[in-house]
Amino acid sequence: MFWSLRGRLTALAALGGAGILIALAAILLSAERTAGERDLRRRVDEVAQIADQLIAQGGTQRFSGVVVTADSSARPEALSAATGRLLAALPGYVIVADPARPLYLSTSVADLATRDRETLLRAVTGLFGPERPAAFVQLDAARLYVRVRFTTESGAGVPLRIAVGMPADELSLVRLDGFASSLVAIPLLILGAAVIAFSVLGTGLRPLARLARQMEAIQHGRSLHRRVAIEGDAEEVDRLAETINAMLERLETSFASLRRFTADASHELKTPLTVLRANLERAMQHPNVPAEQLAPLEDALANTARMADLVDSLLTLARADEGRFDLHREPVAMEPLVAEMIETATILGESAGIQIRRLGSEPGTVSGDPDRLRQLLLNIVTNAIKYTPRGGTVSIGLERRGDQAVVTIDDTGVGIASVDVPFIFERFWRADRARSRGERGGLGLGLSIAEWIAQAHGGTITVASRIGRGTTFTVQLPLLREGESVTS
Repeated sequence: MFWSLRGRLTALAALGGAGILIALAAILLSAERTAGERDLRRRVDEVAQIADQLIAQGGTQRFSGVVVTADSSARPEALSAATGRLLAALPGYVIVADPARPLYLSTSVADLATRDRETLLRAVTGLFGPERPAAFVQLDAARLYVRVRFTTESGAGVPLRIAVGMPADELSLVRLDGFASSLVAIPLLILGAAVIAFSVLGTGLRPLARLARQMEAIQHGRSLHRRVAIEGDAEEVDRLAETINAMLERLETSFASLRRFTADASHELKTPLTVLRANLERAMQHPNVPAEQLAPLEDALANTARMADLVDSLLTLARADEGRFDLHREPVAMEPLVAEMIETATILGESAGIQIRRLGSEPGTVSGDPDRLRQLLLNIVTNAIKYTPRGGTVSIGLERRGDQAVVTIDDTGVGIASVDVPFIFERFWRADRARSRGERGGLGLGLSIAEWIAQAHGGTITVASRIGRGTTFTVQLPLLREGESVTS
């Protein structure tokens, strides 16, 4: 089912849907990351601005000074306690430093590992400047977005750097909380898309399925006179149906011409061959025929007989193809018919040194033409004897399988290669190796006629064979049910 056109199109639709969903998820996550980064910058800027205002207010003596110094000429050592308490209320990582040293570290900064704290302080005091007031700083514990404001405290006249940082880990393109839900949602959406695509494609491909069924019926029935229906529900399918019908019409015309030629030629050749055969037989029986001429006459008679058999077979198949070969149906008991074939096979096998064995026989009656059924079995039996070497065995059996009468003809002959088995019922076909050597070469029509007779009776003929291990032909014919009438 998967490798059908419907399955492949469904797979392509599912893959396309998956690609669209993944691209859409990436776009949404990227947009979310951009919005998150913008929000993070805004929050950091707001906190940095508030810190700058708090320090500026301290410089106007609203608070008790901003910095604490040992004397008026010394450098500041720290922010005043009052200013520190105000800054401690701010969120995030807050650092206040002069160009040489930090004056204030928030609790978040103080709690960092020594390596991370030193990395952050080096960045604040050395990395940032008026031309680069913000950047991302990577620590071992977290990735921070840091914003630095540069200001001069009015009371002490000290240039200060007010740095505020906040974690930027939430800006990852794939966050675990959102990614986990996506892992569940995306496969479900793909599965849903596949189910919908499979259903829609089933409806869309239904005209093609109907067209294929009609073509199979025409092929199996060998009914070139039939045409596929043009339903008008799909322009492309209707155009394909019209093309197929045109092709079938041309094929029907060609095959009809060929069949008429074969039938006419066979019919015209039949009478001259009969006359030629009679003349040859008469010449051979003439008392004054020299002995040295008997051999050429016998050879000519054999070839004439072979040609007559070929013409008769061609005429039979041509009439069958045209449907002009009527079967005279009647109830035919299969057990006596098979017994007759065994007797004939025994006679034919004696001269070839082949043993004929009876496998078993179960009574059964079929509706058919006894002459044609006899020809069917005789063709197969003759074929089995022809390709079985001296000392071999041909077994013939009859059994019932449900509502079928089954005739099995098994030989221990040269066998047929597996690559040749599908072609043995084709007309004029013969294998290239052991089955076409010397006197074994036949007309190549016997099995074709046998297959036609089996199909004309509503039955089948199958073959199983292996090189050097013999061949088994199986003929199945529908049994005539009790009380069922014979239809011609």
